[in-house]
Amino acid sequence: MRLLLGWKMPRKKVIFVALLFFPCVCMFGFFIMNYDSDLCYYCFQKTENYFSIKTDYKRNLFIKVPESKCKQNPPFLVLLVTTTHNQKEARMAIRKTWGKDQLIQGKRVATFFLLGTNAGKPVSLSEEINTYKDIIQKDFVDTYYNLTIKTLTGLDWIVHHCPQTRYIMKTDTDMFVNTLYLIELLMRKNQTSNLFTGILKPNDPPIRNIFSKWYISKREYDRDKYPPFCSGTGYVLSVDVAQRIYNISFSIPFFKLEDVYIGMCLDKLKVPLQELHSLPIFFAYKPSFSVCTYRNLVTSHEVQPQEIIMYWEALQIAQEENC
Repeated sequence: MRLLLGWKMPRKKVIFVALLFFPCVCMFGFFIMNYDSDLCYYCFQKTENYFSIKTDYKRNLFIKVPESKCKQNPPFLVLLVTTTHNQKEARMAIRKTWGKDQLIQGKRVATFFLLGTNAGKPVSLSEEINTYKDIIQKDFVDTYYNLTIKTLTGLDWIVHHCPQTRYIMKTDTDMFVNTLYLIELLMRKNQTSNLFTGILKPNDPPIRNIFSKWYISKREYDRDKYPPFCSGTGYVLSVDVAQRIYNISFSIPFFKLEDVYIGMCLDKLKVPLQELHSLPIFFAYKPSFSVCTYRNLVTSHEVQPQEIIMYWEALQIAQEENC
């Protein structure tokens, strides 16, 4: 290594200097990363009143409130699907398949998509909103670390616009949900209160690796283990639990990991997690497709829109097939 003055630094010193400055560079990058993400967490509205937003975001008014028809025709199950502005293809696939307004074994299933406001390039949703009338929207910046806000938006809507439903499922647009099997299991369980189920996470610790998407600092959460929670890829709850979570959320500080935050609410409410089946039926990954495999699961993760349609059609065609 030759410096500007032409002095050649000994190789050992080069290594020493590199080792000395590398942690500093990492810490600077970590500071920038956390500074940006902190802004992401709390800048939900176009306002300079940064700190008041931390406590007031749960009271934001709706921008879009679809007609629920819950009073006239109460659904058995409401699917709340988190989405972003640019995921129209996935929303369309869901509307044609597991998320369409339908009767399954005489039980009505209704689906609504949860949105914030687009912080980047504007994407017009007016035509889609007017056509399908299934988008619920509030005024917060639509980012990954605001999934907690997005989920509470859905629970807010349930409490004030559709308390007549029996069950709610929160899931995402990259999921395949076998609503046929889910309805069957809920009817078999026949527990209309105090129910919360999904992929159970009873002993998960916070991730302290600063390069992880799910990194949590000691400042954000100083305990060694989270309260029990269910994976945010898909969980199901009875409407009374949804109402209680929404109410207690006003006394529980914001936490950027949505599924863990819901677990914190459940912990305060003393609501236990339950299995819906003795075998695994909720998956946070994508099992290889076969009719028999997907007939006996509720969720599959990281499924592309075209796969959603293929899987659903295959299940419809092979309803009488023996496994």
